[in-house]
Amino acid sequence: MQEIAAQTLTPEQIKARAERTRVLLAERFGHYVTDEESAEVRRKMRDATAAHRAALAEGERPR
Repeated sequence: MQEIAAQTLTPEQIKARAERTRVLLAERFGHYVTDEESAEVRRKMRDATAAHRAALAEGERPR
């Protein structure tokens, strides 16, 4: 459990990584990520995570 916790990013680390990604996309590719695009990606990730967890829970039920 400690190993997993040590590898898990904090909210601050996640925000810093996202900002570095925005800068990289702008500087190297000329793509400026809008707040709306970021929000949409976060929503899709939350939906995908929820669907994955639901599928796992479904598979764990006794048949």
